[in-house]
Amino acid sequence: MSAAPLVVLLAPGVTPLFATARRARSLWPDALIVFLAPALRLLVLQNELTVRGLFGDLYRMQDTESANLADELAGHMAAAIRRHARSATVEAINTRLSRQIPQPANVRRLLQSNQYLASVLLNAPDGIVFLDAHGTISLWNDGAMAMFGYDEDAAVGRPLDFLSCPGGARDTPTLLSVLAEVMDGHAAMRRDISLCNAVGQRVDVDVTLAEVGDEGGRCLGFALFMRDVTARNRYQESLAAERERLLVTLRSIGDGVITTDTAGRVTLLNRVAETLCGWPLADALGQPLSRVFRVVQERTLEPREDPVSQVLRTNAVIELANHTALIARDGSRRLIADSGAPIRDAAGRITGVVLVFRDVTEKQRIEDALLRARQLEAIGFLAGGIAHDFNNILTALFGNISLMRLHVPPDSPVLALLEQADQAFYRARDLTQQLLTFAKGGAPLKRTGSLRALIEDTARFLLHGTKTVTSFAFPDDLWSTEFDPGQMSQALSNILLNAIQAMPAGGTIAVGGSNVRLRPNEVPPLKEGPYVRLFIEDEGPGIPEADRERVFHPYFTTKESGTGLGLATAYSVVQRHGGHIGIGDSRRGARFEIYLPAADTHPAPAPAGDERRARGEPDGGRGYVVIMDDEEPVRSVCADILGHLGYEVESVADGESLVSLYGMRLAEGRRPDAVIVDLTVPGGMDGREAARRILAIDRDARLLVSSGYCNDPVMSAYQDHGFVGVIAKPYDVRELAANLARVVRASHDKT
Repeated sequence: MSAAPLVVLLAPGVTPLFATARRARSLWPDALIVFLAPALRLLVLQNELTVRGLFGDLYRMQDTESANLADELAGHMAAAIRRHARSATVEAINTRLSRQIPQPANVRRLLQSNQYLASVLLNAPDGIVFLDAHGTISLWNDGAMAMFGYDEDAAVGRPLDFLSCPGGARDTPTLLSVLAEVMDGHAAMRRDISLCNAVGQRVDVDVTLAEVGDEGGRCLGFALFMRDVTARNRYQESLAAERERLLVTLRSIGDGVITTDTAGRVTLLNRVAETLCGWPLADALGQPLSRVFRVVQERTLEPREDPVSQVLRTNAVIELANHTALIARDGSRRLIADSGAPIRDAAGRITGVVLVFRDVTEKQRIEDALLRARQLEAIGFLAGGIAHDFNNILTALFGNISLMRLHVPPDSPVLALLEQADQAFYRARDLTQQLLTFAKGGAPLKRTGSLRALIEDTARFLLHGTKTVTSFAFPDDLWSTEFDPGQMSQALSNILLNAIQAMPAGGTIAVGGSNVRLRPNEVPPLKEGPYVRLFIEDEGPGIPEADRERVFHPYFTTKESGTGLGLATAYSVVQRHGGHIGIGDSRRGARFEIYLPAADTHPAPAPAGDERRARGEPDGGRGYVVIMDDEEPVRSVCADILGHLGYEVESVADGESLVSLYGMRLAEGRRPDAVIVDLTVPGGMDGREAARRILAIDRDARLLVSSGYCNDPVMSAYQDHGFVGVIAKPYDVRELAANLARVVRASHDKT
């Protein structure tokens, strides 16, 4: 193989020659590659034979690659020689004319301009192509050659459409269509066109096509000025694809997204943001953020600070304060959680702000409900202990007052004082009952039936003697529910008393109910299914928006004499029944709505009404009764009452003593007719364990459970623990006598 040749390249500004040089270097690393300057090539190269002679070594290598390279080099150099020859001819003619013809200054300038124009046309970096009047290429400059890879010989004389891409490219016009528009009378047309280069690659060009005419207006041809915009279009396509991916991502995000410029004008909303704000993207673009994204304090409705201003001021990520509400375009309100962050360019400069937010209305409602439940549970521990001890005190106190009433003559002035003390007793008992409603583990003593009679009786009883009237609206087919009459009556009483106090001058309270089937999450936190919905609506001033979330909180009250336990008690009672209580929409005043699970979707006949406690003399009795209570005052007063009623009584202080005494009497053949068992005995055997041991030796034992903690689960399910009755503390003579008489009669009947 011969030594590496000397490679001589002409026209160093032409792109194909650089590519050729790289290929030559890859074949012959030691080759000497020389680029000839235009002045030198005039002296050395005069014809194609001389050109091919320079590459004789390449031809003699006898391999296809070397021969192809030699041909390519020779072809480029020959084309350069021909172009130079034409330029030299024009230059020679101009030189002769300038010598033979007297030249005024303006003629000399014209000749110089022609030379400059020829040089610009041939050497311009953009593609410049001249067509004759028939659309055939007559001039092809170096810029066009570099752009498409065809030299002048390959292009001149060919029709314009040889650059068209097979099958067309994208949705752009063709060169022929642009030429046709110019031929139709358009002086010049500018279009973006996709063409193909010599190796079949697409080239995007910005082409301007203009007609060239003589002084008489006759068309001499057409001029095309083409700039390669392939890189620009690829970049724009990449940006468009990236933007589309961004928009698809934003549309898929479950949170609302808004972007703004540094002036706080909206530049983008995703679909979730459109829904939450109530603004379509087309309407929101360019609007101030404060108009599209209105945020206020949830309770006071005071405007929140513009988040864009916060981000720009702090130059950091920010989060909106808790209890922030978004006011939509239609005026609806949603609680939101929000964060904002600056948008930065590649240089780190802030160019805008992005906000990301989500609707947390339902989540907040559920969290508030759970918080209220936890508050009630915490208070329940305290309330249960206090109420238990307080009820023991009340039992001893008013048991003795009841005994005094039995010994006072009917005409004694002391009787009136005892009546007032008796009334105070019932008020105190109602208060402790409200406290006990909060106690953990309290379960209602339920029965299945219709709530209609209960609520009608409760309303009529409370409104008797007031300036307020009621209107009832119940369907005949109201479903039955499971409820504790005492607890539910108390809950309804508290709501009705609230309504009465809201209308001191009188008015109408609307009370009613309906059957509903709830869908999932329709009334959080209730499950889907059938429910009975009750409503109580007054004509008072209503509940301020700021207080709506707090009316069920323990000890919250707007009344000077209020305890703050009424509505909290109602809330707890309804919750323990597996229901929900809330504030509904009303055009008049306050409207409370209660949902309770339906026990049966068939209509339940309403009971005739709750029996009222008799106010006469207590029932007498006979029999043997044992009392177990850890509180000595309670044992003493209970024994005195039962002794006065005619019973034989023994008492003990704890469960161990009770079991021992019961076993002893049973061995003697003196089974007690009834045993009153205190449920809670601090530091000793409690009533439940004592009952279990007694029933183990005598399954027919007649045991009554008693406790000051009347919401204890044992009290609500006493039969499951072997008891035959319940006596809740505090109790008066009549209640104790009635409960005991029922049990003793059953014991005697059995024997």
